[in-house]
Amino acid sequence: MSRVALARQLLSDTGVSIAYSDAVHEGHKVENTDGKVFLHVRNYSEGDINVIILSGYVRAGLKLADRFVTVGAREEKFIGPFEPDVYNQSDGGKDHIYIDYSATPEGVEVAAILFPGK
Repeated sequence: MSRVALARQLLSDTGVSIAYSDAVHEGHKVENTDGKVFLHVRNYSEGDINVIILSGYVRAGLKLADRFVTVGAREEKFIGPFEPDVYNQSDGGKDHIYIDYSATPEGVEVAAILFPGK
């Protein structure tokens, strides 16, 4: 199973209506060329979930641990931004971050938001 691409949505001083996608078992991938991406995760389910941002940082065969962020039942969290040297994948996912979920019950949604600027 391949990861599902999650489109980045650019913030604007004129406003933006954010579109959310359901968390998926396969996980998501998001383009992160400049490190200005962050996630907004909404967990409207009855149980806590973990959002796992996979580290892409590998040196001398050692991989930095993945980032686990708990989003409690009926809670929302902003996660990020993601430093490209740490989180961008070094394999076939170049310039992308990979996101996994400990569970994908109904009511768990995510959006990738891109902060504008230089």
